[in-house]
Amino acid sequence: DSSAPTKPDAEVVVRMQLLRTIFMLATLSPELLGKYAVRVPDFIKEVHSSSFMEKYPVDGILWTSTGSSLLENKTDALKPRLKLRTNSKLSRKGPIETKSLAERSISGFEAMCYSSKKALQRMSQIVRSAENHVTSDEEKAAYDGCKYSLGDIRRFSNCLSNCPPATKLWLDSLKNKEGSAQKATENIAEIKSALTALPSFSDEIKTPQGGHKKDDDDCVESVEDDSTDAGHKIQTLKQLQKDYGTTVASIRSSVKVIALALESHKGAGLSLKGTVPYNVSSKTD
Repeated sequence: DSSAPTKPDAEVVVRMQLLRTIFMLATLSPELLGKYAVRVPDFIKEVHSSSFMEKYPVDGILWTSTGSSLLENKTDALKPRLKLRTNSKLSRKGPIETKSLAERSISGFEAMCYSSKKALQRMSQIVRSAENHVTSDEEKAAYDGCKYSLGDIRRFSNCLSNCPPATKLWLDSLKNKEGSAQKATENIAEIKSALTALPSFSDEIKTPQGGHKKDDDDCVESVEDDSTDAGHKIQTLKQLQKDYGTTVASIRSSVKVIALALESHKGAGLSLKGTVPYNVSSKTD
């Protein structure tokens, strides 16, 4: 679904910022704070849930990846697993998660990639159709929804660029489920193919010419109105095409970052800025 959701209230915003702060602390100290965080039953029950993944794809991928890396590492002899308290009230609510954390992580990543690919294709259709008719309110809403949806993959790549420990945790989780790394690579390749297939729109836009009858006084005013409308339409179309081009360029960069992370295996091939907080407050920032 590419439609942009309603603006969250202040409580939800503050709560998500707190969760993201906890995540950053956990990645900075995975052996201490990380392992502690992923063993707090009521807290981890939420961030590892399918409903959380659906609402907050990037956060869900990162949290399940962290849990998988720290609790499902197949290189550990004891293979520790997350166990919830049997007397936890929260553990008796909602659906029981049967998939491993590694499975949930790659499933969330695949869903994010699929959504991004569809959003790119839909945006292209809207911009293309705008050359023939004035964009409707429904199309504008759909276009904005696509941009919102694409914010997920941009934020995910920002995290990989700015937080090497998070990159390592994600790559570790791919090793804990056979075929996950290949699936991730294939999904990124599909987005690359979708980007390659997108049309490039010319900066030169022909001005629609309105016809008129000679010696018709009313026609003069009509032509002037048509000219004004045509000028407005051209300006709007140029703005739309420029915004579209900027968005596509940002997704190309994001896909490149993720592809480099996958190719590097341990994140060594990335050109990183260092371990610094990443901005996850908005999909469109």
